[in-house]
Order: sequence, then C-alpha cells, then structure tokens
Amino acid sequence: MSWEKEEKSPGWTRREWVKLAMTAGAVGTIAATGGLVTGQLLPPPIQFPGEIREALTYTKFPTPQWWNSKHGRPMRVSDFEEWQGATGVWRGVFQDDQWVPGTGFPVLAIRVKREDAHFVTPDPTSFAPLPEGFNLYYDDGEATRIIVVFDRCVHLCCSPGWHVVTNPPPPRDYGTYGATPPTWTVFEQDPIYCICHASQYDPLLLVTDLNPSPVNVNYPGARMVHGPATRALPLIPVKAEAGTLIGGMADPRWYVYC
Repeated sequence: MSWEKEEKSPGWTRREWVKLAMTAGAVGTIAATGGLVTGQLLPPPIQFPGEIREALTYTKFPTPQWWNSKHGRPMRVSDFEEWQGATGVWRGVFQDDQWVPGTGFPVLAIRVKREDAHFVTPDPTSFAPLPEGFNLYYDDGEATRIIVVFDRCVHLCCSPGWHVVTNPPPPRDYGTYGATPPTWTVFEQDPIYCICHASQYDPLLLVTDLNPSPVNVNYPGARMVHGPATRALPLIPVKAEAGTLIGGMADPRWYVYC
C-alpha cells in the first residue's frame, strides 16, 4: 500500500501527524529566527526573562513514548539504550525551572550502535570549528555513541522522528537517491524519518553539506538518504558533563532555514 494512503499509527492517522508536524514546524520557525536574550538566536521583540540552558532537555511527545515521563529533565547518557532516540530542546528558556514552550532549538538525540565499519564522519576542516570540548557526536570510547540533530526537516521544516511512526513505514527506494542507509541495510533500523513527505536521514552517515539560506555555509549533518529533502539534517555539537548531554553552538547559520 502506498505510504500516501491514510493509515493509523498508535491511534494517529497520517493526516493528523502531518498537521502536528506542520504546527511544530511553525513553532520551530519562531525559535530559530527570533531572540530571547543575549547569546541566543532569537532577537527582540520576542523576549522572555529566564535562564537559557545548554543542557539538552526532554520534551514530551504527543504519543506514548519511553521518555515522556522525563519531560523537562536533562538528557543523560545513561538514559539511552542502543538505537533509542528522544525529542528534546537545546538553549531553551526556563522560568521557575519550567521550559517556556517555543523557545530554543528542537532536537532529536539518538544512541546509535557504536561501531566503525559503517559509521562515517566528515573532514572537520570543512565547516566552522566546533566549540572547545565538543564533538559531532558523544562517544564514551567503550560502548555508547550518541548523535544529536536539529529536529526540523530541511525540506519544509516538519518534525522528523526516530522510530515513532512505522505505519506507513518509510519508503525504501534508496538507490534512487544515491545513498543506501546502513541503519536499514545492515542493522534493520529505520533512518530518521519525516513522515510528512517521506524524507529520511541516516545518523550513521555524517557528512558535510551546504545550507544555501540565507547565505551559502558548510555544515555537518546526517546524510539525506531519501527525498524530497536535498541535503543533510544539521547536527548539534555535543559533549557530556557529569553524564548530562550538553549542546554547543559552532555557527547559528547551520540552522537558519525554517
């Protein structure tokens, strides 16, 4: 059956999901182009007093998910089992220890399998230097590897997900797009999937790509393996402090397209 057919996934139809994702994309546009306080992307007139947190913080998903009970808490490395992912916010504004919805950058954190046979990383000199102490992914050198992406599809700024919608499943005509995702072909894990228009990105294939808006700028991202998206999904540089995942800003232009 075509992925464009109306099907239900955990009580949701594809139409309902698209409506949710487009609404979230509109919120993300505000978060990515305005400013709340010094050092954040959003400038006045949208202003909120409060504290900006660099720690990645869980956000609640609209369908039942393993991390929903952690809403508002910092993401910890030990929370994630292999191939688990979760939604969150980075550089959000907090008032009275509560996140102000619509502020900060929506993110998707994924613990991938720690192996090097299929994991690809880009030339670190091909984009702006990362903040000191940060990497394109977190790696404990033993068993855990976590990547974090900006959770806005480069196609139309919908909200990609990680294993939250499987009905309809992602289209798998990967050869058409010049790249086959090892997440699926080797490990039988669906790539990052934007159900709105079927764009997919592989968190094992980290590449350098070009964001043409507002100006041409190179950035690192998870490779696009299925369109209509035409480029990679931007990464959030990350590190861990006392077990908590922290985001780092290298170049805000990586995320300016919504």
